[in-house]
Amino acid sequence: MFTLGQLTFGWRDLLDIIIVAILCYYGIRFVRGTRAMAALNGLLLLLALFAAAQFLGLFTLVWLLQNVFSSLFLVVVILFHQDIRQALSNMNFRMLFRRKTNVRTEMIRTVSRTACALAARRIGAIIVIERNVALGDMMEKGVKIDAVVSQDLLATIFFPNTALHDGAVIIGHNDRIVAAGCVLPLANLARQHFGTRHRAAIGITEVSDAISIAVSEERGEVTLAQDGHLSNPLNQERLERILANVLNQ
Repeated sequence: MFTLGQLTFGWRDLLDIIIVAILCYYGIRFVRGTRAMAALNGLLLLLALFAAAQFLGLFTLVWLLQNVFSSLFLVVVILFHQDIRQALSNMNFRMLFRRKTNVRTEMIRTVSRTACALAARRIGAIIVIERNVALGDMMEKGVKIDAVVSQDLLATIFFPNTALHDGAVIIGHNDRIVAAGCVLPLANLARQHFGTRHRAAIGITEVSDAISIAVSEERGEVTLAQDGHLSNPLNQERLERILANVLNQ
């Protein structure tokens, strides 16, 4: 502990600052690029308006904004309950202590090649890759497989009119196919041109940090879903690059 003028600074103060800084860092990482970022910008605008109203002596506006801020926490929880649930589910020890050397090159290459091959043949598919949040409840709804990821196996699973064709394949942390024929939660989308397959691919990313790959049999396109958002159509090279960036973070 040392003293600076009238202030004392000890190890508890340092620990306090570090924890708050970490929380702020992960909070900004979470909201960046999401709809919560727009809400944060709106909140900052209200704070600036509140400060200006106090400075100018606009008492009615100050009173109104004070009442808004008093119930702001409840409003945020109601509007962003799904985003908050996903953020809390992502907070686990596996995320904090995971190894940075998590190179999954062979699995990424196989999945990307298979997805593009299925798209070329107009065969629909959903491939989900598990990350930090366990997907055990989703796997229970499917057929347990526990096999090495291979193009032949994936092509067989998604071959039309087979028992597992309409479900999703889930690839676990060990880069093995854990289950197939899995039923996923559907995203509630206003845009009706998304079919059930793409709604399911988006839906699993809304309730977990998994990423999913959807292959459209109608359009012969490959898209990737992450954090409730669906990408534009991807070729094999771009899909491999995105998967490598996401999975090796």
